[in-house]
Amino acid sequence: MKKLLVLLLSIGATASWAQLSTDQKVEDFQSLVSLYAKQYAPAGWKNQLFHYDLFNIDPWLEKVRKSGTDLEFLEVMGEYVAALNDAHSIYFNASDFVADLRIRTDIYEGKVLIDAIDRAALPAAKFPFVVGDELVSVDNRGVNDLIADFSRFFSDANPLSTGRDAAGLIPFRIQQIIPRSVELGDTSTVVIRRQSGNLETYTIPWVKSGTPIIKVGPVPTPHGTVRADTLPGDATPDPEAFLHPLRYLQRMHLPTKKMVLNFDGVGPIFALPSTFKQRLGRRSSDFFFTGTYTSGGKTIGFIRIYDFDVFGDFNNIPAAEDSFDSELAFMKANTDGLVVDIMRNPGGFGCYAEDLMSRFATKPFYALNLQFRPTIFDVQGFTQSVQDAIDFGAEDWVVATLKAYLAEINQAYSGGGMTGPLPACGITTTRNPNQDANGQRFIYDKPVLLLTDEFSASSADIFAALFQDAQRGQIFGMRTMGAGGSVSDGNPAGYYSEGFAAVTQTMVVRANPVVTPDYPTAPFIENIGVRPDIKNDYMTVSNLKNRGADFVTAFNTAILATIGK
Repeated sequence: MKKLLVLLLSIGATASWAQLSTDQKVEDFQSLVSLYAKQYAPAGWKNQLFHYDLFNIDPWLEKVRKSGTDLEFLEVMGEYVAALNDAHSIYFNASDFVADLRIRTDIYEGKVLIDAIDRAALPAAKFPFVVGDELVSVDNRGVNDLIADFSRFFSDANPLSTGRDAAGLIPFRIQQIIPRSVELGDTSTVVIRRQSGNLETYTIPWVKSGTPIIKVGPVPTPHGTVRADTLPGDATPDPEAFLHPLRYLQRMHLPTKKMVLNFDGVGPIFALPSTFKQRLGRRSSDFFFTGTYTSGGKTIGFIRIYDFDVFGDFNNIPAAEDSFDSELAFMKANTDGLVVDIMRNPGGFGCYAEDLMSRFATKPFYALNLQFRPTIFDVQGFTQSVQDAIDFGAEDWVVATLKAYLAEINQAYSGGGMTGPLPACGITTTRNPNQDANGQRFIYDKPVLLLTDEFSASSADIFAALFQDAQRGQIFGMRTMGAGGSVSDGNPAGYYSEGFAAVTQTMVVRANPVVTPDYPTAPFIENIGVRPDIKNDYMTVSNLKNRGADFVTAFNTAILATIGK
């Protein structure tokens, strides 16, 4: 395998034979642009925030035409999308090549520190560095230089999230995102500053897997027509389908895994108090990690919602909600307050996040509302919803509401603009607290503290926003990622280069405009994120070395204070 890789690399290093032609590159780039021009919802918002006009492609076309190799061209494709500063929108190269140094890194107190080591691959006798040591450089490139370089190809909407994400890619290179990952040698020279202050240099082997992309061409310029995929349809009409015509837009999940510890991990990143008694989270089928602990004479419940994806299957939502209800019934009967953890949560189904939030709401709250640039499928879908509502004998106000939404969608579609806020999960902009099968209110109405961080993303962003807007309790931790919309991924983005892209189709609209010092006042989650009531950064050296002891002490103090009120 090594000989094959060396041979491929040597071939790629020769003159540019077998590369895509300039016309083919331009056509693929225009295909990518067309995807975003048609579907990308936050275009105006990005222009307002960052003065980035995705429709102005002249500078990008110049870069495309000047690209000498296919890898250079793929870099331009990634940079065009990354410039949107959008965690849901990213260009992917058609590669499964990965190179791994078998260490993990993240940013703690402004420094790139090692926070995990695979000792089976890097035995301490030969590689004596430890967790908490600082990564200084790889192959004579400083970590800040590498972070800036990798950040050209993706954004996590929040600068802190983007920096941490890029730091995680230093020892774990993915060609799907970073085109030149294939140019790594068999080993790298790594400089590490030990906690004593000494600088030490190591030669660490890369563990490589997958098929590297060296070139995309040659491809004959004439190509066949491509049949558009058809939308799936139900054979049997659903008599309640008209009640949620926008549910198809509820996919709100990061399109790629982030290289931070415990991302989408079942249990928390920190060690819970010694009195903690675990309930759920041991079985692979558990949707949550739960338990209780005692402190200050009080019993505190703990629920970690590690994602809103319910194992990637919408059909699992009823079972997950039944499990959640069972835990809340126990917590309501046996605790004085509850800590809910959505740190390092990549999102999932937006309406499921709204469903869980309804279990904490003590009064009607502003629901998941979206604005978007409609396509012809939205026009057709709402037209059908209106007809279905009439055919199934819906109440007059339901039909009138759907007609009003259809009129707004038609107006936005005909003008190529955005709709106003429309409810994603029902037909009203607000939602009542949860009720059981008997129509009785079923909620957890005791004090609640919500934990968030820079990797609480997408549907986790939404859950935090709904929680905060409902004034249900305090948020503790760090500003969420700011991935505030629905995502469509796997979209073909150039048939010559075979890349694909994820695109943000909607913008989540909050109950009220958010006032921050770093962004314009606006009712959006996108980029702004959800700001905590109590700011506390987990990313300290002390928390790394002591499994979050300082962080746990601080949030425990906060929930006890809330109970005391």
